[in-house]
Amino acid sequence: MPDKFAVGVDFGGTKISAGVVNLETGRLVGAAKKKTRGVQEETDVVKRIISVVDESLNAANVDMKKVVGIGVGAAGMVNRQKGILLAAVNIGANDLPLTEPLSKYYGMPSKLGNDVEVATLGELTFGAGQNCDDFVCIFVGTGIGSGIVRNGKIIRGATGTAGEIGHMILFPDGKQCGCGAFGCLEAYASRTAVAKNILVDLQRGLDSVIRDKVDMQKGILRSKAISQAILAGDELVTRAVVDCAQFMGVGLASVVNFYNPQRIILGGGLVEAVDLYVEVAQKEAKRRCLKIPSKKLEVVKAELGDYAGIIGAALLCAN
Repeated sequence: MPDKFAVGVDFGGTKISAGVVNLETGRLVGAAKKKTRGVQEETDVVKRIISVVDESLNAANVDMKKVVGIGVGAAGMVNRQKGILLAAVNIGANDLPLTEPLSKYYGMPSKLGNDVEVATLGELTFGAGQNCDDFVCIFVGTGIGSGIVRNGKIIRGATGTAGEIGHMILFPDGKQCGCGAFGCLEAYASRTAVAKNILVDLQRGLDSVIRDKVDMQKGILRSKAISQAILAGDELVTRAVVDCAQFMGVGLASVVNFYNPQRIILGGGLVEAVDLYVEVAQKEAKRRCLKIPSKKLEVVKAELGDYAGIIGAALLCAN
């Protein structure tokens, strides 16, 4: 069988990544990325996506006749049938058509899914979800999202929005989340939450090696910078990560008690870069969840790394 390829686009709150994927092997043959922030108008969003897709196609240098479609995983709630991004608090876009303009521009089919849903599809097919019929895939970055797999199939829920674990309520009168609600897990355990905690301590005048690497106005901080600060023994950053990871552990314990998965797969930029976050979250989850469902629980890291979303988005075009 001749090789078939598809373009996968991972459209997140921080960056837009695209790659050309071999649909038979899951191998990435060309990739590109650009920042999401700074894109304001809806037409700018589509132009930015097209720019990244073009770069990935140039890098892959494959015969366009072998490229069967473009799949997009977007950070937010989506209408899969109409190809519309309905609501995306971490991107700042609502009711944004994505598949129609991409199909029109490239002259090929385009499909849309939630970013964590497609990353879960990637891990199910080629990553840490292989040979496991019941698992939850949780990705931690700008926000927190999850994909649920039951009997080997992704569960989307009654309205197609299942898996919004980041908006599980921890404290009814807690911190305000980007979604507008109060006390969401995302407001306490995401990379954004880590950055905000660090920013508060820096504004109080506490010392840290990370001071020059954080955007003091926007509170933006990269996972790599957090990792480097921890390796340097920075107490402020270590404390911020431990605090947020403990809240993540509380969220994981709730998932285990409610859903009783065989495996939890953790991924995303913060998980990839900061081992301490995973260690603390896993320990806290084990401490808090019920003993019986925890007996068969496996907590593992995603195997596809930063490319899970790209590979999973491309797989939307596999059929």
